Amino acid sequence: MSDIGPIGKVDEYLVHQAELPLARVVSDHPDWQDRFYFNIHDAAGDFAAITGLGAYPNRGYHQAYMFVVHNGVHYNYLNIRPLNADRDEMYAGSLRFEVIEPLKSWRLEVADEANGIEASLQFDARCPLYTFSPVQWQNRDRTVVNQLHYTQSGRYTGTFRIGESTWSDGLTGMRDRSWGIRAMAEVPMWIWVSAQFPTYNVTAWLWETPEGEVIHQDGAIVHESGEIQPIKTIAHELEFASGRKCPSRGRYLFGLKSAETAELTAEGMSAVMLGPMLGGKWDESDTELVARADGDSFGFDQHCRFQMQNGDHGIGIIEYMFTGGVAKYSIPPAKPMAP
Repeated sequence: MSDIGPIGKVDEYLVHQAELPLARVVSDHPDWQDRFYFNIHDAAGDFAAITGLGAYPNRGYHQAYMFVVHNGVHYNYLNIRPLNADRDEMYAGSLRFEVIEPLKSWRLEVADEANGIEASLQFDARCPLYTFSPVQWQNRDRTVVNQLHYTQSGRYTGTFRIGESTWSDGLTGMRDRSWGIRAMAEVPMWIWVSAQFPTYNVTAWLWETPEGEVIHQDGAIVHESGEIQPIKTIAHELEFASGRKCPSRGRYLFGLKSAETAELTAEGMSAVMLGPMLGGKWDESDTELVARADGDSFGFDQHCRFQMQNGDHGIGIIEYMFTGGVAKYSIPPAKPMAP
């Protein structure tokens, strides 16, 4: 019996890049992953959701998730299923995803039935995708990240329902696609900006060590017209409410070509808290629970209103990952988490 791995349906296609079935990947690192992510929000700022799925070939499973925040109530859904040489089957539990047209359109059929959440959506690109330079970093002799990553802004058609509330107009967001090694438990710190403006988006990703040394910085202002303005440098100044780890406000200065700069401010409205599961549903009216969730979280997908220096207004998500701590803001390392 060969130990090269199982043959799956996708092996019938002319897509191989190694002398192995697609079930086997180039690295035996346990955190090698093949993932996609979507954020979804309405024009009025009433709700925000993140959902996606990852395949972990060396761990042998698919993992899908959907986190939603609306009117101060948080909903968390996670599902895992075995990976059986079927990476082309992009679902786990009641979360199912399908490529309609590569690089342009996806179908999302997602539900958290226990909490009355369901969505039937089509994502259609409104801007060209932006491919980031590879993210590579070793902490001493351990590979923490060696990954390729691209993003694309789009509009959603269809409906998103939370209980008795339904949205079908003005839904926008960013999709993210990545593959390679990313050991989340060892990530130091990153800030990922996903900001939607009427005719363009801002996508920018900064990785730093806890001491503030830049590991990776890249991004762009991507216009619906096709114009792409690369972001070369990213500086940040964050503000925090007393005792909180999730920022309340942020100011970002992007270095563009030559000596040009662009300044972005972000006002936080609500945040998906990434950390120990607090159950399928919890409410921010419990201030003690909020404080505990904030303190225990290793990251946040914060729903924000944005303003550019030229006066343009937008809406979107900033993802803060503070796993390793941030000396600049006196944020300690997060509690150890399962990989």
